[in-house]
Order: sequence, then structure tokens, then C-alpha cells
Amino acid sequence: MTIENLINLIDGKLISSPSIKKVEGATIFPSKVELGDLFFAIDEESAKKALQNGAYAIVFEGDLPIEENDVAYIKVTSLQEATIKFLRYIILQKKQKIFYMNEIESALLKQILLRKSKLFAIAPNNWQKRFELILNSNYEIIILNDLECAQKLTPQYLTLEKKCKGEIIDDSLLKTTFKLEKFIYQNIPIPPFYFEYLQKVTAFLKQFDTPYDINKIHYFNAFHPFYINNFLQALPKGKSDKVVIFTNHLPTINKALLYIKKSSKWTKAIVITPPEIKLEENLKPFWAKNNQEVQAILKREYFTFTFCYQFNAQEILDFEDFNYSLF
Repeated sequence: MTIENLINLIDGKLISSPSIKKVEGATIFPSKVELGDLFFAIDEESAKKALQNGAYAIVFEGDLPIEENDVAYIKVTSLQEATIKFLRYIILQKKQKIFYMNEIESALLKQILLRKSKLFAIAPNNWQKRFELILNSNYEIIILNDLECAQKLTPQYLTLEKKCKGEIIDDSLLKTTFKLEKFIYQNIPIPPFYFEYLQKVTAFLKQFDTPYDINKIHYFNAFHPFYINNFLQALPKGKSDKVVIFTNHLPTINKALLYIKKSSKWTKAIVITPPEIKLEENLKPFWAKNNQEVQAILKREYFTFTFCYQFNAQEILDFEDFNYSLF
């Protein structure tokens, strides 16, 4: 790519007087720079390392001293936005497809996938690693769980629409038995309102002939329950009627509360969140500023289920005698 086209592509401003006219490859990691490459610099130190490795052009935001006037120094308003603009061009050139999957869909996909696909990859949430994956990989499909990023990269981003045939046979908040295609899966550790996500994920994998195993599903950050006693000790399943569900996914809490309301009017559920978090239907959670306040609420309040949003189970519960294999 010529320097002139690059500047126009990323809306940059050339502040040096280079003799070079074009660049070959591109990267955001200085260790991967090869002679003639374009480098997107996070800071001055990374720019120096890139120059030592043979970078012909440096894209940066803010202030950066010109170490070599023969190198193209291109200033942009936002480095991250510049990488997005550059990736739009790359995606068009490679004819890559961008899929958006929400947090639950991408988590289930990772769990049930039996082997790494040569066709698609799930992009990291870190924007630098995501940039590098899209830029320097040969995957035909890139999966993002950042909707804003997908929208910026291409207006033609795709979502999971098709669903495998299936139905729920039996369910509780913590486990679901269902039929998917021709097979019945018993007591799979997902709440029933995740089943539709699973139908879409399996349809995606079948579409691309990718093997998967439903029995690999386990609890994850969006929904991770623990049975506890009054001393906040984690117990094996069935050893208590009190369950604390740790989650980083607010929609999960809203769906779970709706499920509890419909399925069992005698079940008491409470929610603990950091201050100022709001739930749907004007339900007011208990606000806790720290782990100690969470522990105090768990010891004080009566409940069957407690949802702890954005708190770490390892820092709140006692796992000294807990055996994960029994849960």
C-alpha cells in the first residue's frame, strides 16, 4: 500500500518527509515487525523497537518524537479508530465475513467446540490482539462479541439466525434437559433461557461441518452457581437450599428473575450489585461497595437464590473443603 493511500484510508497527517513510497505488511506488535512494515504504535518505546526491526511507517496518536525523518510518521486523532479504518480495507480485500455473537453464544461455542477450526476464529476482546488476528490470519470468518466493533468494521456483519430443531423436556434454574436434533441431553448445566442460544450455536457449527460435544458444557462467568451454608462455605450440590449465582452478565439476572417469578412464586431471590446498578421492572438490588458488604448481606438476608453481579466467588465464599468434582 502506498503511503498516500494509507494516509487517506486512516485520515492521518504526515509529519515527516520520507523518501519511501509504500509499505508491505502491518502489525501492532513491535516484535512482529519486518523490514518495510507499517506499525501502529501504542507508545514511544514500541515505536523505537519497531524502527529497529525495520518499520517504514509509524502510525500514532498524541506526541511522538521523529527518530528517523526517512520513515513515514503519520499522526491520527485516535489510534484505535485508525486500526478500525485500516481493518475495513483488509476485510474487503480478504473477503472475510464478520459474525457477531453475544457473550453467551460465544462462550457456549468455545465450550462445545471439539477442535480448533481452520475456517473461523473467535476474536479476543483486547482490541490490539483482535486487530492482529483479523489483519494477519487467513480465517474466512471472524467472530466478535463486541457489537459496536462489528458495526464499525462492516455494515454487512452477520448474526446467528438459524436454529437447530429442539425442545426443552425438563428444567430448573440450574440445569436443563432437552432434545436437540435427534438426541436427548440430560441435566446439562445451563439455565433454560440459554437453550435458544445453544440452538443457534449448534446450527452455526453444523453449517460449517464443525464437530461439537454438548456434554462439554459447564458453568461459566455469566452463570456460575454455588450451594452455600450460613457460614458462606461452598457445599456440594443438594447439601443446602441456598444458592449463590455469580455472574458478569446483567441480562442473565433479568431473565433468571423472570423465570423464577413464573416457575415458583414461593422462591425468594435477591440481587447484589455494585452501587447504582439498575435492574429491569424497577427491581431494586442490594448495593454493596466491597466484598465485606456482600458477605454481610448473604449472612443477613433470607433467600433461595442470590445473584452476585460483578463480584468474585473466590473472594467471597469459603472454598477450603469444597470439591468441584461433586458439583
